[in-house]
Amino acid sequence: MKISYLGPIGTNCYEVATLYNDGQDNELIPAKTITEAITLLLENKVDECVVPIENSIKGTVLETLDNIFENEEIFIKKELINNINHCLLGFPNNHSNIVYSHAQAIGQCKKYIYNNLKSYEVVEVESTAEGAQIVSDTKQGLCISSKICAELYNLDIIDENIQDRNNNQTRFFVLSKNKEHINTNVKVSMVFSTKHIPGALYQILGLLNTFEINMTKIESRPSEKQLGDYWFWIDTTIDELNKKTDVFFEILNTKCSYFRILGIY
Repeated sequence: MKISYLGPIGTNCYEVATLYNDGQDNELIPAKTITEAITLLLENKVDECVVPIENSIKGTVLETLDNIFENEEIFIKKELINNINHCLLGFPNNHSNIVYSHAQAIGQCKKYIYNNLKSYEVVEVESTAEGAQIVSDTKQGLCISSKICAELYNLDIIDENIQDRNNNQTRFFVLSKNKEHINTNVKVSMVFSTKHIPGALYQILGLLNTFEINMTKIESRPSEKQLGDYWFWIDTTIDELNKKTDVFFEILNTKCSYFRILGIY
């Protein structure tokens, strides 16, 4: 089996994909961007895809969210949560006031950058590992990356655990084109849009209360159809899928102008 992930080797996504692989004889395929990793899945060049979806400090990874919204043939197979510890990497006697990293990592280390790297130009790249690769190749600048990247790209660890909060975690999805799910102790992710009538969203959320379904996340995104038209993403936890939950999904479908189950995992 082939699994794509946001590369190159050394990213947090690589680490999670490696843990997910867990010694199995699967081929890990690095992609330059999240969209490219998902496109490889859509084009049947890989069987599964591992991508970040949400960080405890900076919130949702919109590139992943939008790709899932826009492509109905992919499903969420599994979620994986990884602790994220950022390091400042580079070479001794560096004379270039540039620091490279991914936008999410930069956002997760805002306070550290403000307090310690005020004179540095912060340059966004496609991944934390790409930043390490640039510093390794050019022997100039610094990067915010991981301990794994320090080893892979022969960089010194200048400082460790520089994220704004110690409980920094990122949630990752394993995406697949195969619709598989379990029936007990599950998470269900859904996307829907409401009819433009008073109280439409309230009615949808009221169904969660009626059927005693716990909602753990809600987020809105523009549908890109017209101004003021939105999709809503909700995550729920359900003890058991049964006839009662089937009725819930059926009613939800009738009350929404658009409804889709993104994954049961």
